[in-house]
Amino acid sequence: MKNTIKSVLIISTLLLVLGCSNSDDGGGEGNGEAPKAASLVFPLKDAECNQGEILSDTESKVPFEWNAAEFANKYTVSLTNLETNTTETFDTDKTLLDITLLRGKPYSWKVISKSNSTMQTGTSEVWKLYNAGPGVENYAPFPAELISPKMGLTLNATNVDLKWQGSDADDDIEEFKVYMDVINPPVKLIATQNRSDISNVALEANTIYYWQVETTDKHGNSTKSSVFEFKTQ
Repeated sequence: MKNTIKSVLIISTLLLVLGCSNSDDGGGEGNGEAPKAASLVFPLKDAECNQGEILSDTESKVPFEWNAAEFANKYTVSLTNLETNTTETFDTDKTLLDITLLRGKPYSWKVISKSNSTMQTGTSEVWKLYNAGPGVENYAPFPAELISPKMGLTLNATNVDLKWQGSDADDDIEEFKVYMDVINPPVKLIATQNRSDISNVALEANTIYYWQVETTDKHGNSTKSSVFEFKTQ
């Protein structure tokens, strides 16, 4: 009888230990849930960033901050220099990271949320910034973001609607020049306007088209977007 009671106690203890070891720690690990997208905090969206530590005439260290994402325990910051279109990534388990930037240059950034318990990720919005430079009174617009038609799309149509998004840290965009051509980069100017879309642009069949948007502000500063291509059947 004593041996039977002792065996029951041992089994009960083992079950309790196993149950505790399988419990969720509440920190996002071990539950297999896909991480949610982080919400960005700083540097501010589409603005001049003049905070941080000046390292030299050409570089400064800028604090990047975002809110913790649910089910995430690590993050990757993806940072793109919009002048050179080069991207760097930085891994961290914090929600605040100092990154060295070139001064007087435009950047975009986003945060990818990750977890040790799943390969799934969450991706934040993409924000743009101008890192403040010495003696800069106004900044060129950010390169326009081409929205539609998407890169590499095949269209079965005789016309197309072009759509893009412009932004400027000084909020003084004057106009957009839209180029569309059968050569890359496109040189044929099809419109100059202050709207960010064009409707019913005529197309030829069985043709590859390239399009690009040049944004100009009230001070004459201008930038060109990347070149997108699409084709018709």
